[in-house]
Amino acid sequence: MNGIPKNQIRLTVAICTYNRCAYLRDTLSDLAKQQYSDRDVEILVVNNNSTDGTVEFLSGYVHEGNLGFRWVSEARQGLSYARNRALSESGAQYVLYIDDDVFLDEDFIENWIQFIDANPTMTEAGGPISVHFDDGQPQWFPMVLKQMLGHHHPYDQDQNYRSGDYPHGGNMLFHRESALKLGGFNVDLGRSGTNLSGGEEKELNRRIIQSGGIVRYNAASGLRHRIGKDRLTKTYFKKQARGIGIGDRNSAISGTDAIRWMLLQSLKLSGSIIIAFGYLISLRPAAAKALIQFRLEVIKGYFSAE
Repeated sequence: MNGIPKNQIRLTVAICTYNRCAYLRDTLSDLAKQQYSDRDVEILVVNNNSTDGTVEFLSGYVHEGNLGFRWVSEARQGLSYARNRALSESGAQYVLYIDDDVFLDEDFIENWIQFIDANPTMTEAGGPISVHFDDGQPQWFPMVLKQMLGHHHPYDQDQNYRSGDYPHGGNMLFHRESALKLGGFNVDLGRSGTNLSGGEEKELNRRIIQSGGIVRYNAASGLRHRIGKDRLTKTYFKKQARGIGIGDRNSAISGTDAIRWMLLQSLKLSGSIIIAFGYLISLRPAAAKALIQFRLEVIKGYFSAE
């Protein structure tokens, strides 16, 4: 199906991708199976300088589902640039961001549309994200850290996000004009190529809250984030931990933010030591080591940020 005229679109499902062609193919396959049939939802893929055959795949791709489909390229490297391109490129009332490596149930889009209808005044929303290990969970990985792999399930029912919680990028919706008025995502934050720093989602959420926006949780529209072997190496694990720390430092506004962050990390490190002791008792020393290393790498990343 070709693209739908912009003035007829209610929802743009935006997928920002960088060198994940095999996963993207599967995600688009799940979107092609969506039950939702009204011609007011489109899929928009934003290619961010991929070199793995993504351009060739998208150039020849024919979408066979009920949703519209088109793709664009964003030359400026970085996830925030790609997400902002989706905001400006879409003509829809809402933009829903999903990752390029997810599994979706057939009612995923239909559930989001129903949630939009039930919450016409919301500015931002998030949905549940569970973790799917393509090749099984490795013994060394401590599941207490599953949030670093995208896991997001803060509540059991629809509600406003509480202070300190915010939607995660793998399943995150914005009222498009509201996000644009706030300037979109901060391009100085977030992943860029192989740089795994973050903080852009939390920072935009903070501006939305400060502007009086309403942020809702959609408990019915969950997805599964796929984790392949490439994201379960010790090198990637360490790099992502440092990226989290760097993103937190770069998104800190004041000295008070820094003090609050250090206090929180002290509590997390103390709690991790207790949990690591439990892993040792259960004969999982590698998981105990990985948990403590993760906390230390986050702290190193924070203090290494410029």
